Parts: sequence; structure tokens; C-alpha cells
Amino acid sequence: MSYSLSFSEDFFSGTPDGEIGGDDIHKLYPVTPRPQNVVQALVSMEARQPKEFRAMVKKALGYSLLKGQPADETVFWELLEAVREFDTCDTLTPPISVYVCEGYSVEVYEDIEEEVA
Repeated sequence: MSYSLSFSEDFFSGTPDGEIGGDDIHKLYPVTPRPQNVVQALVSMEARQPKEFRAMVKKALGYSLLKGQPADETVFWELLEAVREFDTCDTLTPPISVYVCEGYSVEVYEDIEEEVA
């Protein structure tokens, strides 16, 4: 069963206002096996599964990234917009598979600090 993405902006960008800008998106969103928002999941996928990430960009956005060159902020912004357009996840409880386009998804996990508090 699939669900529509009915989450706060923090779920998507990790910020309450939806901004993902900055000098280096790769520093703002550290690579982790348990990303806590969609942008961090995309950055982590790029680092951990570069071939799959490039294939996803090609399918979702219609253009190719150069092998070995990190994606810039624009690519992540466009992928985030693709996520919003596709508007599909597999569950409403973490970990949540958020679909970027047909055949490609990223996992978003619960914030561990919130669990402990």
C-alpha cells in the first residue's frame, strides 16, 4: 500500500522553512546510514550508492551527472521537487521509503534524539 506525503517541511529538508541552501550541501547534510530527512537521504545515497544515484537522477530529472563529480545544491533541490510531485511513500511510520520516481526511493528514519527525550 502507498501513501501520500503528508509530513512537515522538516521531514523533507530538515529545516522548518524548507531551505536547503548553503555553501556546501554535503557539509550541511552529513552522510549517514540512518538519514533523518529526505535531503540527507539523497546526499547519503549519492555517497553510498553513486551508480544508483546517477541512474535515479537520469530517470527523475532527465539528465546525466558526470561520474565522480558530486551533485550540487540544484540537483538536490530538483530531486526534492520530484519527491513532492511523485508524492508517494510506503508507510507512515519510520523507516519510511520515500519515492523519488518510479523504481527509486530513499529511506528516512526517526530522529533518535526525539525518541530518547
